[in-house]
Amino acid sequence: MAAAISLNIVVARLELSLILFFIGLSLAAWSRIPWRRFAFYFLAPAWATLLVFIGFSAGFGVSPIGDIGPLTFYREGVRQGLSAAARVACDMTWLAAVFTTTSFPDVLTALKSFRVPVVLVDAAAISYRYGFLLLDEYARMKTVARMKGGFRGYIGTCRNTGLILTQIILRSYDRTVRIQEAMTARGENSDDHSSQTESSDSDAADGCPNRCDITPVAPHEAGLNAAGPMLACDRISHFHRGDRTVKAVSMTVEKGEIVVMCGPNGAGKTTLLKLIAGLITPHDGEVRHLGRRLDRKRLKDAFRRTGMLFQDPNDQLFCTHVRADIAFGPKNLGLDAAEIERLVCTAMELMEVSHLADRPIHQLSHGEMKRVGLAGLIAMRPPLLLLDEPTASLDPASARHLIDIIRHLNSHHGYTLIVVTHDINLAADIAKRIIVLNGGEIMADGPPRKILTDMALLQAARLEPPILTRLFQRLQPLDSEHEAIPANIEEAVLWLRRATGSCQGKDHG
Repeated sequence: MAAAISLNIVVARLELSLILFFIGLSLAAWSRIPWRRFAFYFLAPAWATLLVFIGFSAGFGVSPIGDIGPLTFYREGVRQGLSAAARVACDMTWLAAVFTTTSFPDVLTALKSFRVPVVLVDAAAISYRYGFLLLDEYARMKTVARMKGGFRGYIGTCRNTGLILTQIILRSYDRTVRIQEAMTARGENSDDHSSQTESSDSDAADGCPNRCDITPVAPHEAGLNAAGPMLACDRISHFHRGDRTVKAVSMTVEKGEIVVMCGPNGAGKTTLLKLIAGLITPHDGEVRHLGRRLDRKRLKDAFRRTGMLFQDPNDQLFCTHVRADIAFGPKNLGLDAAEIERLVCTAMELMEVSHLADRPIHQLSHGEMKRVGLAGLIAMRPPLLLLDEPTASLDPASARHLIDIIRHLNSHHGYTLIVVTHDINLAADIAKRIIVLNGGEIMADGPPRKILTDMALLQAARLEPPILTRLFQRLQPLDSEHEAIPANIEEAVLWLRRATGSCQGKDHG
């Protein structure tokens, strides 16, 4: 392919371009590439060929042969346009043949071997990854528009296609910002890629059912304050477009805690997570990780201490394939190749995605993408994990599996977690402490039972009490003395056993 394209560019003759074009088509036919697939790769950039022809035909020459609207076409320009268009079509044919017969990682490897600048290779990889996502978004939006009668007639089809493409462009701009944040959260902009200190994980591995050696680096080994809290926020505030989205929030999180942050939409939960992760800076106040102030000089190194799982996994996963995405963060830590491979394999095994290692990201289900995203964080071993709506859009079985993994990371490896969720039942299942956020301020901060049984507080924060809480409030007789209402299933079982035993004792009497 490289030889054909190079020859086509250097010689630049119409006859040679046509010969190479038909050779490329012949190779595609001989390789038995499905014609629909080949046509997609070939016709998708065909507009470039047309623009090249029109540009040359209307821009060069002295012998006009006709007008089409405001454009005048020249005989000399048409000849040059045909020659240029033939070269473009030839190159597109060879590229289509390569992309339909070679896996994309092999294509990237070949580009690197030809010393193509890394920035161009990375741009090609991200374009590949998000090109499929944009096509899926277009298909979904078109289906919705068709259901509403928006694709009847030629004019309606053109108008609504334009509206959909406009929305896709706007969404792509917003997603670009979130992708950059995800890259920063995994060390892409770090100035120092030196290796972090290895921790001794033997004790944790011995207590781990599957001996997954992924315990975070100990604070004292990383030169941090091991005695202080994992996180301390001192009256931090943040403004967005003139509005204060986080208002003088002060909080501490101790090592080994699972803190669940609840609140209605727009409460400032995601913004607070980004402030903690160092993705954005507070306009007032300060954030400390293990006693170290997170100032502007240390923002690029915040990824060593915090890992953030974004709500939409399409923002989290930006590499082309699963293994490459999970390895992205460990590479930025400056670890050697053997250690990176060990961490990647261990994280994939723990998250049960080892069978997906070589699968393209765009072929994963939503639940698989969530697990791959968390595997990418685990492979970096940051002591503080920030999870933004980790169970959103997951089926019950996938959500339960993710909850079990969160508990495992906390109990067997000592990870500290801050989990943002709308699911109050999830908070009851995993929280050691609950923070209720509303209007950018902390409304309440306390143990789960105290928060989840305070009906006035939950109503003020526009949160529904857990199902168990509502059930046992109705089961309790109105004239009985106040009894602790169960906050989770384990406590509910004990409550029922006590109640059953009491009833049986009364029957015996």
